[in-house]
Amino acid sequence: MHGQAPHGIITDQDRAMQNAIEIVFPNTKHRCCLWHILKKLPEKFRYNVDKVSIIQSIHELVYDSQFIEQFEDWWRAMIDMYVLHDNDWLTGLYESRCWVPCYFKTTFWAGMSTTQRSESMNAFFDGYVHSKTSLK
Repeated sequence: MHGQAPHGIITDQDRAMQNAIEIVFPNTKHRCCLWHILKKLPEKFRYNVDKVSIIQSIHELVYDSQFIEQFEDWWRAMIDMYVLHDNDWLTGLYESRCWVPCYFKTTFWAGMSTTQRSESMNAFFDGYVHSKTSLK
C-alpha cells in the first residue's frame, strides 16, 4: 500500500484483530461486520418468547436510524420494551457500536458494511483452490 494506511477496515468481532488494528492503523476507522452480528440474533434469542419481535426491532433500528441520537433512543426503547437490561451480549454490542451504520456516515465505505461477500467467495474457492493449486 506504499506506506499508506487504509481509511476503513471491516472485520468480524475478533477482539485480537480489533486490538491489532488499533495498534497498527491508529487513524483507520474500524467497523465490525454487520452481517456477522445480525446472523447471531436467532441464536442469542432462541429461548426468548419475544424472539421474532426482538430480531425485527434490532433490524429496524439498525437500518432505519439516520442519526446517532435516533439510534440510541430507539435502542433504549427496545431494551425497555423487551426487558433486556441484563443481556450481556446486547450490552457489549451497544458499548462498542462499531457495527451500527449511522456511526460511520462521515467515512466513505463504498456501500460496504459486511464481509459477507468476501466470505462467500472464500467458501466458493475453498472447494477448488488449495495450497498446491497452480495459478498459471
